[in-house]
Amino acid sequence: MRFPSLLTLSVLFLGATALPLNDADADADALDAEIHELLKRETAEKSNCQFKSRHGPGPKPPLPPLPPTPPVTCDDFWLARIDHEGVAPYAPTAGYQVWRNVKDFGAVGDGIADDTAAINEAISSQGRCGPGCTGSTITPGLIYFPPGTYRVTAPIIDFYYTQLIGNPGCPPVIKADFNFVGRWVLDTNPYQDGGVLAWGATNVFWRQVAHFVFDLTDVAFDTEIAAIHWPSSQATSLSNVEFRLSEAPGTRHQGLFIEEGSGGYIGDLVFYGGNQAMIVGNQQFTFKNIAIYNARTAIEHFWSWGWTYVGISITNCSTGWDLTSNNGTFVNVGTITIIDSSITDTPIGIAYAWPNPNQPNVGNTLILENLDLENVPVAVRGPFGTVLPGTTSTTTSLTIPAWGRGNSYDENSGPVFFQGTFTPPTRPSALTAPGGRYFTASKPYYEDQPLSAFLTAREFGAKGDGSTDDTRALNRLFEAAAKRKKIAYINAGMYRVTRTVFIPPGSRIFGDSSFPVILSSGRYFENPTRPQPVVQVGNRRGPGSEGRIQWSNTIVSTRGKQPGAILIEYNLATTHAGQYSGMWDVHTRIGGFAGSDLQLTQCPKTPETPITSANLDVDCVAAFMSMHITRNAANLYQENNWIWVADHDIEEPANNQQITVYAGRGLLVEDTRGPLWLVASSVEHHQLYEYQFYKASTIFAGQVQTETAYYQPNPDARLPFAPDARYHDPELLTPGDSGWGVRAVDTTDLFIYGAGLYSFFDNYDLNCSQVGTGTRCQQRILSLERSRATIYNLNTVGTENMVTIDGLDQASYLDNLNGFISSVALVETRDLVV
Repeated sequence: MRFPSLLTLSVLFLGATALPLNDADADADALDAEIHELLKRETAEKSNCQFKSRHGPGPKPPLPPLPPTPPVTCDDFWLARIDHEGVAPYAPTAGYQVWRNVKDFGAVGDGIADDTAAINEAISSQGRCGPGCTGSTITPGLIYFPPGTYRVTAPIIDFYYTQLIGNPGCPPVIKADFNFVGRWVLDTNPYQDGGVLAWGATNVFWRQVAHFVFDLTDVAFDTEIAAIHWPSSQATSLSNVEFRLSEAPGTRHQGLFIEEGSGGYIGDLVFYGGNQAMIVGNQQFTFKNIAIYNARTAIEHFWSWGWTYVGISITNCSTGWDLTSNNGTFVNVGTITIIDSSITDTPIGIAYAWPNPNQPNVGNTLILENLDLENVPVAVRGPFGTVLPGTTSTTTSLTIPAWGRGNSYDENSGPVFFQGTFTPPTRPSALTAPGGRYFTASKPYYEDQPLSAFLTAREFGAKGDGSTDDTRALNRLFEAAAKRKKIAYINAGMYRVTRTVFIPPGSRIFGDSSFPVILSSGRYFENPTRPQPVVQVGNRRGPGSEGRIQWSNTIVSTRGKQPGAILIEYNLATTHAGQYSGMWDVHTRIGGFAGSDLQLTQCPKTPETPITSANLDVDCVAAFMSMHITRNAANLYQENNWIWVADHDIEEPANNQQITVYAGRGLLVEDTRGPLWLVASSVEHHQLYEYQFYKASTIFAGQVQTETAYYQPNPDARLPFAPDARYHDPELLTPGDSGWGVRAVDTTDLFIYGAGLYSFFDNYDLNCSQVGTGTRCQQRILSLERSRATIYNLNTVGTENMVTIDGLDQASYLDNLNGFISSVALVETRDLVV
């Protein structure tokens, strides 16, 4: 989502606390006192444990030592040794460097020298997009930190379109000096004069921070400081990061601070200590595989719409999740989904607030599934006391199979408010790992591979300059890498292709972390009656249709008029037990960037002009479909994939002005037997639908997020593409209809763990999504047709009817108001057998 007024709306209607949170410590102290009193009352007769510290009754896990002086093997990381021949074809500076090693700019990394200026010079040099620039894709940067300890005395300032990468086998340490001056150690979106962020947080895309240790333990415990400031949105990630914070009583340290944005994915983090390990506010996020030790509060929300937590481990804290933020009238936290997680030695697992009984029950809508507790006296605490007791045992864990609060719907009834345990759906074994948790996988960095294991795009003649036809070179690279069991490395650049690029089974593809672009161009992709894939993974049938791939850090795009382009077609069936294909940070981006020929100059918005088939600008019809997972496909794991049709021009001269670019369909999952995992998945601004599941089966999805095209209903979802029966398109015959957010037809075992389906505009008019106006932007957004599905924590914006089941509207937004959003805790269509 891309308009800057949204946080203001959230503050107004959700009562979000103004920043900075000056009274956070007072509130936390009050909560601490309440925890102590609660423990005294509820555990005196049940437990022999003594409350030994503010962190909880259990022993503190020891803080592991910092990495030693890097051994010689730490210098063997292939990414540091490979020839960096990437280019930025539209950069304004001759000889522009994409790859930057901080030591080449004077950083020492010995824990003694002050490396602040050198690091910031590595990030900022050569006219990159920093504070004051509204956004840009033309100056990408991959900033590499070799192993070492980098002492900093002031914030590291991140720039737009920047990837900060350490050595995954020997993560570098960013160590804040005891005289550090600043609120954040890594500031990825600095506040400017007037209290505004450098970039609107909902416009911060395509950035990564991976493989670091942030050490704040030399900073005085009573200094309010956070390791990372991360207000950001889609196609961003934090991964493999460790946070070391003060564990002293009264500490004010924080690990991760997020106050705005439209995320996003964060995973594989570890926290030690702190007042709050994480203090967060954002529209939606997926957090996965995070461990927190010895914090006063593990995770504090000061506002959010929808959040999905998977595989979270909290140990020896005072409170696990603090969701109590409110303004006395409204709660600020919308919906929270917590699955496959554990809390240990923590007095209160989850605390929520519902301060005004005259307001709807759906505030702080909560779903727990497969949550393990050990020595957690209160599993869930509400505003008036314990809602769900836990356990005081230190030897036997308690598992909560499923518990929730909020409104529920099925094909026959709703809304029904519930608060308590319920029977969770049966998880298909194909979706789970040993032990019954949902399967997850982290992005590979191949740190155990030698340099000789890699082949590069440059070696095979690809230029990446945005003008050369690189089709043959990329096909030769991928074919050779698969046959020789090598890893294909796509150097930074924009690779223009005029025919389909084929990825064979057995491929391992790692895009330069600055996101190289594969860009379709030409007449081959212009015929909508014979659509062609830009990138095809595996054959549709016969030889080459079985096997697996790994693919990371790549954007697939189109240039100009491409009404016959399917950006990614995925066909592979991975049939061997325990094997899967993976796509991490593989995005599609249609329009709005330099080189697309689909920017403000070519495709301005025209809300004052009624658009018909006669005057619709065909040169801005940029894709037939963004991604097609075909009927043969099986065992595909996708994580942090953003499928985006641009609603605005991202490049600086346009100042984020809105544009109109057309693409027919978002993600089609067709007749697949599964399993399929869609983790931190987002699809936005397509004509007919964002997600469509047709005769699909065995799917895990969460958090999923959609936005309806801003131009709709001018034209509505009947233009520019007519329904095509070959692709099972919805028949939208009513004038004024907008595209579906999610549509499932004849689908079974669809499990959605958190969904944000948003419709903000009516022909670029924002009024329809405002609270209290009595208008809505579209009538319907989620359709379940003869399908068996379970959906947790559905949030919608600007939509009259939240759920439509077999053509009948089941859930009105008015029955589910939750501040700016409307929320339903549980939607089930279990009795519909296909």
